[in-house]
Amino acid sequence: MKRLLILIGFCFLMCATPDTNVYICTGGSSVVYHKTKTCKGLTKCSKEIQSITIEKAKELGRRECKICYKTR
Repeated sequence: MKRLLILIGFCFLMCATPDTNVYICTGGSSVVYHKTKTCKGLTKCSKEIQSITIEKAKELGRRECKICYKTR
């Protein structure tokens, strides 16, 4: 029973954790990160599209994509 409760707790934490990966274009002039790999802002990427953590993207000096993260 104790193991079951621990497993349920672990599953809850994993499901409740937001996805912290974002997508970036590795081109030299790219300055933003995107929520999805299919964002319209990535269509002109001439280099590779990489999935990285949002923390790493911010360390690289990237900002949110205005298309992906637009507020209404």
